Amino acid sequence: MATNGHTEPSQAPVAYITGGASGMGLSVVEDLVRKGWNVTIADMNEEAGQKIAERLGQQVVFIKIDVTDYDQQAKAFVETWSKWHRLDFVFANAVMPSFNLGIGDRIDFYAPAEERDDGAPAKPNTLVIDICLLGVVYSAYLALHYFRKNESKAGKFVSTSSMCGLYPGEGIPLYTAAKHGVVGITRALSKKLAMRKEPITVNCLCPGLVDTGLTPVLMAVAPPEYVTPHSTIVKAVTSFLDDDSKNGLAAECSGENIHYRVQQEFGDDKAAWIMGSHFEELFRQKYGKTA
Repeated sequence: MATNGHTEPSQAPVAYITGGASGMGLSVVEDLVRKGWNVTIADMNEEAGQKIAERLGQQVVFIKIDVTDYDQQAKAFVETWSKWHRLDFVFANAVMPSFNLGIGDRIDFYAPAEERDDGAPAKPNTLVIDICLLGVVYSAYLALHYFRKNESKAGKFVSTSSMCGLYPGEGIPLYTAAKHGVVGITRALSKKLAMRKEPITVNCLCPGLVDTGLTPVLMAVAPPEYVTPHSTIVKAVTSFLDDDSKNGLAAECSGENIHYRVQQEFGDDKAAWIMGSHFEELFRQKYGKTA
């Protein structure tokens, strides 16, 4: 990737978007470009990504990566910083490659398993967790590093969870676990960064059924009124970019509606004591430092 030839930060804001070569990610890319942003698209689909970069012009660069590979993500962040010398927004939006329904598990968790020679079932395929959760963890870790390199020390991190991050998707338990994990890391990071008074916000999206090209079977049978349009996703992302007070939220995107879900209330005063007012002190006593 060519750099801008100097080390002065770009005058325009800069975004790094995984899964930006199609679907929701592409809609966000196009919206940001219209608003004058520079954007790195980090995606596995090289053909689509290159065509999009050519179509959208000098504001967009494409980098082929596998989000489950930390070194590939790190290299993409390095190249983004080297080109524009700032990073304002990271959208961790990589999804599973298209198969079956387009989303979900690579195994039937409930089916009787064939035994290995030792009598145990073979190791299950957990790629969905690697992409949908581990990839987000890597993106978040790298985002914090580069946000802190900005003169402002500020940044916005948004990841894509799912309604399966809020409700049980009983047919796809591994996908559901991964998406619950995305909501969990959103709430944990946002709370701690706020406690540290760092100007970094962390939020996530929890869309319902969105026509992304990865859900053809579902789209064929779902009534149109139950489909969430891309415009709702873009609206939710924009709300996080425009409002610094939005932090630690899971934006449930349902049709044209956005419901900002906060952490559920503590069950009782004991839970509030352990996970709320005294968590840092308990951590310090256990490990000799605050969390």
